[in-house]
Amino acid sequence: TDRQTDRQTDRQTDRQTDHKYSLIKILQYVFGCVALRLSDLAEYQKKRTEASSLTEDTYVGVDNLLPNKGGKKKAEYIPEKGNFAAYEINDILIGNIRPYLRKIWIADNKGGTNGDVLDITVSDAQLIIPKYLYYVLSSDDFFEYDMRHSKGAKMPRGDKRAVMEYRFNVPSLQKQEDIVRILDSFDVLYNDLSSGLPAEIEALQKQYEYYRDKLLDFKEMK
Repeated sequence: TDRQTDRQTDRQTDRQTDHKYSLIKILQYVFGCVALRLSDLAEYQKKRTEASSLTEDTYVGVDNLLPNKGGKKKAEYIPEKGNFAAYEINDILIGNIRPYLRKIWIADNKGGTNGDVLDITVSDAQLIIPKYLYYVLSSDDFFEYDMRHSKGAKMPRGDKRAVMEYRFNVPSLQKQEDIVRILDSFDVLYNDLSSGLPAEIEALQKQYEYYRDKLLDFKEMK
């Protein structure tokens, strides 16, 4: 019967999923990490929201995302009508126009965004922590990849399909938590000292970038 066929299909899917997780965990144990595509772990947000629900704090356009991983500011323009992608807490929003500006923010509230912003949400929480994914996608390696696959000369736009093909190394959840804790500490230190002299800030930023890339990079898997 159709019901029996559906149950058999579900059991087969469950076995395939269990096999996938087992294989990944073995590779992580042996090599320390496993190389996966972004599409294996995340997807573009499918939820939608109406313009009437948005405010200066909850609407995110490419204009109010700050360059150089600066997060976002309040929106100066809020659309009055239309239907928008509805981002959730821990979604990662990336400016898709002129990727070299390195505009990225991990959401700490719910809201809406437009087609000029990539709204990426974790689809497999058993494999990756949203904050770890944020650090991966805020790396220079990702933005250089994004630029290589962007289209247009004057106003380059990232290729959404190519973004999902981006490959990076994924350690165990425990290792991800350790890395996130270290990088969060760097962020706190950098913000605390950001009122210092410009040369000191630049030196600290370079040091932070160096250690962040080291923590996210697993050479044996490349």
